Amino acid sequence: MKKLRITVEGKVYDVTVQVLEDDEAVVSGAGFVSPLPTMPYARPAPGAGPVSAGPPPGLPTAQPNAILTPIAGTVQKVFVEKGASVEAHAPVAMLDAMKMDTYIYAPRPLVVTEVAVAVGDSVQVGDCLIRYSPRD
Repeated sequence: MKKLRITVEGKVYDVTVQVLEDDEAVVSGAGFVSPLPTMPYARPAPGAGPVSAGPPPGLPTAQPNAILTPIAGTVQKVFVEKGASVEAHAPVAMLDAMKMDTYIYAPRPLVVTEVAVAVGDSVQVGDCLIRYSPRD
């Protein structure tokens, strides 16, 4: 059960909601938090062999020194190129998803070692946009 407070036309309502099915998981990494559909995952029966310690297959995992896409969309602009020195919080790319522009920013000072996408590319959540070397 979850307790929620909802305001409708200025009137406040406190409601209790029963969650019948949780259909979202949160994956974080490379400076983003993104909702992803959950993947069914059943542990093997005892004695059936070793159990994998990692996440279920198919979920993107954080990659060190990479900027990953937080949303699915189309690459509209790439603001950096290989070898570029980029300050923290500077835009590195812009994605279009459902006619909304989403800017992707550098998580720290960095030097671009690879631009993994080009304008017009379709990307999914967790795809690599930029690989970099940290810079102090």
